[in-house]
Amino acid sequence: VLKGSMMLVTTRSPKVADIVRTIDPFPLEGLNEDVFWEFFKLCVFGSDTYNNYLELEPIGEKILPKLKGSPLAAKTLGRLLGMSLDLAHWDRILKSQLWELRQEETDILPALRLSYMYLPFYLKRCFSFCAVYPKDYNFRKKDLAEIWAAEGLVEHQHTGDQYFEELAHLSFFQKYPRSQEKYVIHDLMHDMAQVVSKDECFIVKDTKDLLKIPQNVRHLKVLKGGDVKCSDLLNLSKYRKLRTLLCGVSLNSKTGNAVMEKWCTELLCMRVMVCSSISKWGLPGSLSNMKHLRYLKILDSSLCKSLPSEFCC
Repeated sequence: VLKGSMMLVTTRSPKVADIVRTIDPFPLEGLNEDVFWEFFKLCVFGSDTYNNYLELEPIGEKILPKLKGSPLAAKTLGRLLGMSLDLAHWDRILKSQLWELRQEETDILPALRLSYMYLPFYLKRCFSFCAVYPKDYNFRKKDLAEIWAAEGLVEHQHTGDQYFEELAHLSFFQKYPRSQEKYVIHDLMHDMAQVVSKDECFIVKDTKDLLKIPQNVRHLKVLKGGDVKCSDLLNLSKYRKLRTLLCGVSLNSKTGNAVMEKWCTELLCMRVMVCSSISKWGLPGSLSNMKHLRYLKILDSSLCKSLPSEFCC
């Protein structure tokens, strides 16, 4: 680092700011109330047509302070309100008990939780599945729609594309700044997704997480780069209700071959399986045991020279 260089740290946690600071932190406030009100109305109505719905304005004014000046909260809840410009719908959201959840002063989780709770059921299922991916993961619409279809969350990929667009419009997905094809989930939205999916989706970052996997987990991701060894993956076969397994740990070894054999023999509810690599012995014939498997992806398939004859089963 060159002399005179500086590092700027942003955080939502005052404790983190206190630990890393070398000067007094600069707290960022929410948007100015007048500006925020105009922005909120734009998120709800999409234009200046809000003058046609003046009876909704008193309810909107009561909801506004609960959003704490956060543009993300205004976009998600505003677009939710805009889905039904009905007095009763707005009043139900205003009087929801979710606003009473215990929260820190800067926490906007209740607003985001409300946005999720009032989603149509078909969008809830698709979005909650995304909790199996880590924060800042880059989503591609086509890839995610394929997996949703394999999971049975949508009838076919075209429907998945439509659902993805709906969620993006409601700000559950946001465009990745450096790519037109990639999307991300805001970290607060990701926190919310993990809250509503805590018993079904789980991410393994290191060996300590292996002891925390919910017994009835449905969707599991093992990240690469931690201290999880290939031999640790043998025990995943005890989670018999697994439908999704996304494995970032290399299976390019004799142990990896045993792991794959065990998975194919015992994880019989599997719909989606993604592996970073496989061993030189390739895919086992026991893969045919996975009668429900609809999506199989080997990221590094250089060692896979052929498919077992049982594959067509």
